[in-house]
Amino acid sequence: MRGQRLRAALAGVLLLFTTSCTPPAPSLQVSPLSGRQIFMQRCIACHQPDGSGVPGLYPPLPGAPLLSGPPEDLIRLLLQGQKGTVVRDGKSYHGVMPAWRFDLDDAQMAGVINDLYLRWQPGMPPVTPEMVAAVRQQTRSLPLFPPPPKR
Repeated sequence: MRGQRLRAALAGVLLLFTTSCTPPAPSLQVSPLSGRQIFMQRCIACHQPDGSGVPGLYPPLPGAPLLSGPPEDLIRLLLQGQKGTVVRDGKSYHGVMPAWRFDLDDAQMAGVINDLYLRWQPGMPPVTPEMVAAVRQQTRSLPLFPPPPKR
């Protein structure tokens, strides 16, 4: 009987020691990715780190009309994607722009667009997550991958 009490007391002390001396598990805090980081993860394969694109497939970003036009057009492109031939400066590009509607939230998409503006169209006013949300709402029932607009 005495041995059982001793073992029970020892188990209690051991339990107390292991629970009180074990440091709490650190909380996992993940920082959101910046627009530049998202570009480097998702966009560089087609548009290249310097925005030069791939001849015949993906147009360069510097000088892209969408970067100097209404931000809603660029937001729509990122949300819906696009397929079909794009002609710019007499050159044709036949790649497919992925639709990021389901992969990027409004803040991430705004971050990517603002990074594009910062690098290739300085002076454009920043795009906000609320602007992206409004275009997302307007285009939610539209099909993905529409053909490029005629310019």
